Amino acid sequence: MSGGVPAADSASSFTRAEIETGRKLFAGDWQFFAAAGSLTALPPMRGMEIAFAGRSNVGKSSLINTLVGQDGLARTSRTPGRTRLVNWFVIDDRFHVVDLPGYGYAEVSHALRGVWGTYIPADTF
Repeated sequence: MSGGVPAADSASSFTRAEIETGRKLFAGDWQFFAAAGSLTALPPMRGMEIAFAGRSNVGKSSLINTLVGQDGLARTSRTPGRTRLVNWFVIDDRFHVVDLPGYGYAEVSHALRGVWGTYIPADTF
């Protein structure tokens, strides 16, 4: 174990009950909750949030769709940088999944990069 994250080969060490609990965590009717393009537009934090961050076109939105079992909940594209806003999805008001814009490969305007730079360090895109 490194940094509190189990090694990839330790998946077999989970019990059936633990795996089922994890599956049920994401099972259900997920809904779009909110989108924000600036700090002032962020919704108030309520409960637990799981945020997905990473480079553009790495599959963050696809992973969210797979976890929740709903194709098309988080919009996907073959073109890097299509997620331009921070998007929240909610299930039964229990917790939120947050899809963050990617960084690194996105071809966006300097103006949009400036907006992103207010909450994402400029050297990441």
